Amino acid sequence: QSWQNGGGVMSGAFPTTPKFRAINFKDNRPSLVNQTLSGKKSARQIGGQYFSFTAQMPAMTQANSQKIFAFLQKQKGAYENFTIQYPFENLGADKAQTDILVNGVHSAQDATIAMDGFTASTTGVLKAGDLIKFASHTKTYMVQADADSNSSGEATIFLSPNTVASLADNEAVTVNTPSITVYLSTGELMYSTDTSGMFSISFDVREVIV
Repeated sequence: QSWQNGGGVMSGAFPTTPKFRAINFKDNRPSLVNQTLSGKKSARQIGGQYFSFTAQMPAMTQANSQKIFAFLQKQKGAYENFTIQYPFENLGADKAQTDILVNGVHSAQDATIAMDGFTASTTGVLKAGDLIKFASHTKTYMVQADADSNSSGEATIFLSPNTVASLADNEAVTVNTPSITVYLSTGELMYSTDTSGMFSISFDVREVIV
């Protein structure tokens, strides 16, 4: 049996309407932990960080339900990759900016990234917990601390996890509702309905780097 590189070609973007009714968002960091009888702990990470979430759609008409279900069915279980736009607005003061750029070259595994293009001398241009994305990365990153811009519109952003690849000078940065690259966590899909004639769907996805 041979392995195939599922998702080598992206299989579309999840529809942005109707919006999710609920979402359970998780940060995952695979680790091995050992604890001795004396209580001493040793731990090491055995895999890269990734986000995952369970998305629950609102009650939908049959027409909307079929559209959503057909998109998910097209993913062939966990085989294909697709994107989902993060459904919550960031809290940073400059979340509406569309011309934020990386300031200088950065290596993979950097945790502090210089950026420019922010409104000058502004408090909280990005806030802890905001999600951002770089143009050349399929990975999504979380801002770890509130960031203020200086008089030149520059700011240093602390991220988690560390960057998975290098960044070029003047690389574009999405600072609000980034698209997260994911695949379905299970090969089983289901929708349900009741006597009202409305349909409901929920599904689990996991972030992937391609």
